[in-house]
Amino acid sequence: MQEQAMLQQAASLIRSGQRDQGVALCQQLLRANPANPDATHLLAMAARDTNHSKEAEELFRKSLAITPRRPDFLVNFATFLRAQNCALESRKLLKRAVKFAPEFAPAWYQLGLLLLAESELGEALRCARKVTKLAPEYAPGWELLAAIQQKQGEPTSAISSCRKGLSRTTQSPRLHYSLAQLLRQECQFEEATAAYLTALRAGYDVPDLYRNLAESHLEVGNADNALQAAAAGIKRFPDNSLLLRTHARLHWELQAPGDPLESLWGAARARPGQPELWQTLVEMLNRFKRQNESTAALQEAESSGCPRTPEIRMLQATDMAQSGSVDLATDAYSRLSKEFPEHHGVMLNFAHHLLAHGEPLQAQHLCERALEQEPLDQLALAYLGTAWQMLGDERESWLMNYQTMVNPVRLEPPESYSDTETFLSDVQQLLESLHRTQAHPIEQTVRGGTQTNGHLFRLKQPLLAQLEASIRVAAAQIIEQFPHDPKHPLWGRRGSGQTGVDFSGAWSVRLRSEGFHTNHIHPEGWLSSALYIALPDEVKVQGPDDRAGHIQFGVPALDPPSALAAQRIVRPEVGTLVLFPSYMWHGTVPFTSQQARITVAFDLLPQS
Repeated sequence: MQEQAMLQQAASLIRSGQRDQGVALCQQLLRANPANPDATHLLAMAARDTNHSKEAEELFRKSLAITPRRPDFLVNFATFLRAQNCALESRKLLKRAVKFAPEFAPAWYQLGLLLLAESELGEALRCARKVTKLAPEYAPGWELLAAIQQKQGEPTSAISSCRKGLSRTTQSPRLHYSLAQLLRQECQFEEATAAYLTALRAGYDVPDLYRNLAESHLEVGNADNALQAAAAGIKRFPDNSLLLRTHARLHWELQAPGDPLESLWGAARARPGQPELWQTLVEMLNRFKRQNESTAALQEAESSGCPRTPEIRMLQATDMAQSGSVDLATDAYSRLSKEFPEHHGVMLNFAHHLLAHGEPLQAQHLCERALEQEPLDQLALAYLGTAWQMLGDERESWLMNYQTMVNPVRLEPPESYSDTETFLSDVQQLLESLHRTQAHPIEQTVRGGTQTNGHLFRLKQPLLAQLEASIRVAAAQIIEQFPHDPKHPLWGRRGSGQTGVDFSGAWSVRLRSEGFHTNHIHPEGWLSSALYIALPDEVKVQGPDDRAGHIQFGVPALDPPSALAAQRIVRPEVGTLVLFPSYMWHGTVPFTSQQARITVAFDLLPQS
């Protein structure tokens, strides 16, 4: 009994953070009984928690050698091994655990987690169902079941599982949050908002909750609550750069009074040693074109002792160039490139700098190195094409063939509509109701207009489902004509004669008078688009040389701007879908009108 009491005391001490005292008790027990498996296992757990991985593994193996069938020992060691990226041995141990102790729910739970991570969804589902049967009040089991069902494409079943779990354990904060996430995914925004608030009241207090709650309020149409949720989040987590960025974005897009970057300034100054805060602040200042403040922020960061991370140093180099010290900026990038030769961001930012200041050959080499790391990096491909164009390299026409790769196609209406114009007129009315912000999204390329929030086609609107179906038909017509070239970064991704695609994103843009898109590419796509829903009369009726409201291709987004001219300009027409490579530079020419220019844009990826 004395030995058991000492073990319990040791475990309690280790759990409460008094590791040294707990370890001392375990060692005392082992001096009296070197074969004590519990003391050995407790020491393994203590070593694991203090990142002494080699010592932990030795002790785990020793405790299992003494008692090879203890399910809790097997599960703890398996969990440790999985964290060490030893998934195969972890799986073997968990299989042993469920074999020796089929009623031990933690073994089934950990095995289900591992199988989910490896996308073995059928077996993972069996494990999750076993957990919920053995331990119906164990909330993580229901979370696991819902996560698997979501990944299987069964969101209704996942929502049902969350609700079942909550009927068994109503005070599970994480399960309420999981339910909120699923409801939001299914566009049940009011229910999602309520579930986020319930999770918060139950104690699930993490930065992502506030960020998602803010977005959910916005999707409901309650702009004030969206901003309040983001503000509450940064008050609770004043050093979370993502929350601060979200708050600044919403503040700007909703045109709230005051400076949208005030909270970011305060956060960086309060925690000068956190480079991600200064980085976020400077990036946002640059987006707002507040150059003098950006320079001042970088100077203040350095004088305040902010670590000189590669990201901070890249911002400093960019600031030097923007201030006219181009040679100093080049030297700064050169040093970064030598110190961090495999840093992807350094390669691409240096390439941008070199292209903007007339050094395409070195930029080409950097892009080629970046593409060795990530062969489908759309920005690297865009910069490489620009470098080849500046060098007069014939490979530019292989990569950027504006005549064959920019494809306008007429959108056909659904069967329930007699013509495309009537269909798109109804789509326009729906889209107008979804534009809920007042200013252009500061982190996107829209200027003088607004953009819808989130993935457009996730909304449960019959009109949008019809629009998506019509887009798929039009895109398939174009993709079927693609040549066979497995080594090409555009043609080669089509696959073996397949035209199936997935949407990686979709949104609507409403441009006002003098509105436009800055020249840009789409880093998350394969094929990108502009579908014209409504056009101002001034854009519809133009002379042959008028380019207002047109989409242009081939002008790179460089600072300072490039002298390269557009390689192709396409006149917009209502009902026309223009499909092009995501890595191809494109932008919109400003127009003047009292009417809006409304488009739907999206990114496509080939189905895997």
